[in-house]
Amino acid sequence: MQKKQTLVTGASGFVGSYLLPALESQGNHEIHCFQGDIRDLETVSKQLKKVQPDILIHLAAQAFVPNAIENPWETEGINVGGTLNLLETLHRLQKPCKMLYVSSADVYGKQNMDVLPLGETLLPNPVNPYAGSKLAAESYCRQYAEYSSYVSVVIARPFNHIGIGQRKEFVIPNFCSQIIQAKYAGKKEISVGDLQPTRDFSHVKDIVNGYLTLIEKGESGEIYNICSGEERSIRSMVETLVNFSGEDIRFVVDESRVRVSETSRVYGNNKKLQSLGWKNKHSLSETLKEIYDHLESEFLRSKQVD
Repeated sequence: MQKKQTLVTGASGFVGSYLLPALESQGNHEIHCFQGDIRDLETVSKQLKKVQPDILIHLAAQAFVPNAIENPWETEGINVGGTLNLLETLHRLQKPCKMLYVSSADVYGKQNMDVLPLGETLLPNPVNPYAGSKLAAESYCRQYAEYSSYVSVVIARPFNHIGIGQRKEFVIPNFCSQIIQAKYAGKKEISVGDLQPTRDFSHVKDIVNGYLTLIEKGESGEIYNICSGEERSIRSMVETLVNFSGEDIRFVVDESRVRVSETSRVYGNNKKLQSLGWKNKHSLSETLKEIYDHLESEFLRSKQVD
């Protein structure tokens, strides 16, 4: 069986660490990892010409919202310019390639609560530079999917996803780290932002399985939500993590952690992806426990080394 030449951008990141083994386990991918600055057209052109990909999975992005707010120009350059470099280079190669563009549910932004759960046909309303850049890149993807004879592009909109290995500035590992440190230091409080918003969280493995489903069955030019379809408040998740610690820990609001343009409720409709055979396999409670236990073990090992 001839293997598909599969190029992955952003392979060294959190999601990439789960995607690469998942691709490998399928046995029909010759995997290549993009190296270098995706904003540099010459770098992009050289690598795509060398690999001649049958499949391109585009994970690379500036994905941390506070950084996007701090430096929207860099975010635009990476998320929009980098995506355009890939699309145009694929088009000029004149070789059929299926590209999975990993966008974000952040593009939905602020919506009326009566439209929940969020579906793919909603008009996006991004409220930060990260979400705006993702929507702009989506626009280019749909254009190339429409007019290029060589490039088919499927757009994924993953909602929040978590798992072992996520950077600690993200919400769940950040709360875990604070709770664990407080527990072993004998402290009784942690710093939080606004705990009222609700979000739709999935295990990163379920998100990756969604990507694999879309590589195989997704239609060019179409958008697919990847989400659990369940709404959970940030407060309920932090309370669950505190329960794992066995301690009585209070929450103290730190105004620097409160985002000005915060969407109050978010959860998605995943029926379109389910129609392709995808299913969510991991519960949120087991996912949170897995992350907490891992970070606590990591913390204790570091203390033994000290």
